[in-house]
Amino acid sequence: MSEALALPGTTSTVEARSVLVLAPHYDDEVLGCGGLLAQLVATGAEVRVVFLTDGSGGVEPVDDAAAYVAARQREALAAAAVLGIPTVEHLGLPDGGLEQQLDRLAAAIEEELLAQRPDLVLVTSPLETSADHRAAFAALHRVLSAVRPGRPLADVAAELKVLAYDVNHPLYPDLLVDVGRELPLIDRAMACYESQEARHRYRQACLGLLRYRALSLPPEVEAAEGYARLTVEDFTTRSLAGLIRRLGGAPALLTVEEGPRISVVMRTRDRPELLAQALDSLAATTYRRAEVVLVNDGGATPATPEDFPLPITRVELAQNRGRAAAANAGIEAARGDAVTFLDDDDLVEPEHLATLAGLLGAAGVRLAYTDAAVGVYELDASGWTCRERRLPYSRDFDPELLLYDNYIPFHTVVLRRQLCREVGPFDEELPFFEDWDFLIRCAGRTPFHHLAQVTCEYRQFRGGGHHVLGDRPRARADFLATKARVIAKHAARITPEAAARVVDRLRAEAIAAEEEARNARRARRREEERRQRLNGELAAARNELAVAEVTRQRLEAELDGRRAELAGRDAELHRRGVEIERLGELAARRSEELARSGEEIARLEAVREERDRELERLYGRERELVAAIEEQGKQLERTYAEIERLMGLIRGMESTRAWRLHQWWQRRFRR
Repeated sequence: MSEALALPGTTSTVEARSVLVLAPHYDDEVLGCGGLLAQLVATGAEVRVVFLTDGSGGVEPVDDAAAYVAARQREALAAAAVLGIPTVEHLGLPDGGLEQQLDRLAAAIEEELLAQRPDLVLVTSPLETSADHRAAFAALHRVLSAVRPGRPLADVAAELKVLAYDVNHPLYPDLLVDVGRELPLIDRAMACYESQEARHRYRQACLGLLRYRALSLPPEVEAAEGYARLTVEDFTTRSLAGLIRRLGGAPALLTVEEGPRISVVMRTRDRPELLAQALDSLAATTYRRAEVVLVNDGGATPATPEDFPLPITRVELAQNRGRAAAANAGIEAARGDAVTFLDDDDLVEPEHLATLAGLLGAAGVRLAYTDAAVGVYELDASGWTCRERRLPYSRDFDPELLLYDNYIPFHTVVLRRQLCREVGPFDEELPFFEDWDFLIRCAGRTPFHHLAQVTCEYRQFRGGGHHVLGDRPRARADFLATKARVIAKHAARITPEAAARVVDRLRAEAIAAEEEARNARRARRREEERRQRLNGELAAARNELAVAEVTRQRLEAELDGRRAELAGRDAELHRRGVEIERLGELAARRSEELARSGEEIARLEAVREERDRELERLYGRERELVAAIEEQGKQLERTYAEIERLMGLIRGMESTRAWRLHQWWQRRFRR
């Protein structure tokens, strides 16, 4: 990971007077920055949360949309009350459709900035997975990228800071805020969003991310919120795609296949590394109705990528003929409806050609231009590194001022090829400023259309000697002389009235710039006073800490004495403890023996009771048997009496004549 994307190892405190929170959905303010909001409210900051969408659920199925929206708004009020935020606002744009509402959203954000004049804006990161979250950042970029001196937001932007926060996709933070103490508040605030908890486990995810953010922090930090710090200059000097890349993301770019065919004339000579970088920037363009006309001005034949996405037409000049001649050769070879220029030491953003094509598509526009940020590069161990970005060139079309000075970087310009034919070729007698002379001639035939938006980069290399004018152009002996030649060419158009108007405008701008500088100095002075006040408070706190340290040392000494006094007691207590431990072990053994004896006694008692029950049963059985024997004896006596009676009958029968005759008969027939 690059140093720019490394996680901070310490936490920071955020201070602000007035805070504007742009929350695409109800609950984003708690999920992304609830802890910081609670801290800012506690310090007395004015905090306003603006919910951008209507809360209708977007693509999620909802039974009763009106009831659902009302419930979510009630939940938002309850969550705001938990964090200490007195009111919230509802912009009411369609949930899930902010990408289609960028114009309205940007206008609303600009209105909020002008009304509240905050010094801190919190907005969702452009790295988010939610399209609404990305659209909120894109709309803020649209507003702040157009900030220029003298425009409505210029004074608001002077002290404005922006913090991007994450909700559903972690960004690469360069600022971590310790929110361990605010965890209960965040938990309670999220608990207010019952309708969302019923659909998703946002609450657990929120607390999990906060704890994860403490990964690079000391153990005492339980949870942290992560932010990416941005300035208004980041917005004014970078396109949206460029700013997303700066934040570590990959911008989602849609290719454009329709529109005027644009020829990009590139002049190069023996700078293969710079040319490769310029071509790489063109390869990333979203506009596909384009061609590259590569003019090699007498140098070694440059290599070009085989898989380059745009067609390349090569123009090889046998000898070095200069900038103007190379531009003329490029225009002559161009086949597009329009022409733009890109020297090999400059870069374009992915949106550059599409933006120029869109400007040229407006009715009556024959030449249009955007803005270029100046990137100042220095050579270090890793190569040329951008150390500074600024926006010195951003001015609406002023044909009178153009007669005195060029304020339009040439690679910001696109013009109809027919206009090139009308104004004629570049002046090959000029060693430089040929683009300025060309623009003056164009301004004599058509007004220019200007979009105050950075779409490309004008690079300066300190000590590198890459630019025709170097990094200190006014140090050239022929700088003013060549400038005078251009002015002299068009002297007929420079009237005293025009000169007076230009001087007056420049004077007014100088006064405004001085006033802006004074305001900046006042702001810096206020910041310095606040810093000194904080330093005074810090010094007082350090004094209190020093006194507390002396007191601590005294108490520590007293504690050491007490510890020594207690050391002897500890030894005696230890001896007694050992004896108590021995007696305890003896008591434990006796207890075990008694327990075993008790168990044996209980077992024998159970056996005795069982035997008593058996004896009682046997006694009962004995009684039953005795009664049965007695009954059988009586029955036997009756049986004997009956037998005796029957025997008497038999003896009486045997003494009769009939029995004797029966006996004789049986004996006779048996034989």
